[in-house]
Amino acid sequence: MTDIGRATAVLDVLAESRGPLTLSDLAARTGLPRSTVHRLIQALEHELYVVGAAEGPGYVLGPGLLKFGMNAHLALLAANRGRLASLAREVNENVELAVFSGREVVVADQIASAERLKGVTKVGRSFSLHASCIGWALLAQLPDDRVERLLPRRLERYTERTVTDRAAVLAGLDETRRSGIAIDIEEHDLGICAVSTGMPGPTGALQAVAVVMPTCRFRGKAELAVRCLKRLNPVIDTEAALRQCRDRPAPRS
Repeated sequence: MTDIGRATAVLDVLAESRGPLTLSDLAARTGLPRSTVHRLIQALEHELYVVGAAEGPGYVLGPGLLKFGMNAHLALLAANRGRLASLAREVNENVELAVFSGREVVVADQIASAERLKGVTKVGRSFSLHASCIGWALLAQLPDDRVERLLPRRLERYTERTVTDRAAVLAGLDETRRSGIAIDIEEHDLGICAVSTGMPGPTGALQAVAVVMPTCRFRGKAELAVRCLKRLNPVIDTEAALRQCRDRPAPRS
């Protein structure tokens, strides 16, 4: 592995962590020798890519990475905006673009429809990976061992429909890989359903695109959402996706 690869491994582990990590933590999680981690941290600190944690021992990501994040964010929006706008017009529902943010998924952009959902999702809002279809759509692009590392030990329940069993999440991800879509029927927010697909985006980063709608419109709009998403992601198996939509239990009225 090159020094760039080693440094990237260190930065990835810090990005996925919920708190500061010591040199020993980083060595254990990256599999690199502690002396190598120490050398890399010194170089990354010099460029402010990592900084010492203010609240105790260990390191966190630093402000030097902001310039990359801002440029990448603008490129992500520019590359996707036209396609998202077309999709929103076709389905007449909100359309969202989401990407990984450490151990969560964050909404990077949103196109609101004429029948906009008020106060449900905003750009910049983060979701748990296990409790949203955008999270499942992104996780399905990863191997199971990486998924296991990203999922927290305890899966938080947001509604009675949230999947909180790790084995069930992994089984559901297999279904998402086969069909190319993930479905959220009130698993994160009551009254809200969504259909999502994940894929490498125009910038090369993994991304998810979701059609989000009130529960009352889901059964009537799910097929249209799937067929429109397939234009963005040709690997979607339309029949498997539609069967997945039909087989999911309807929410209580």
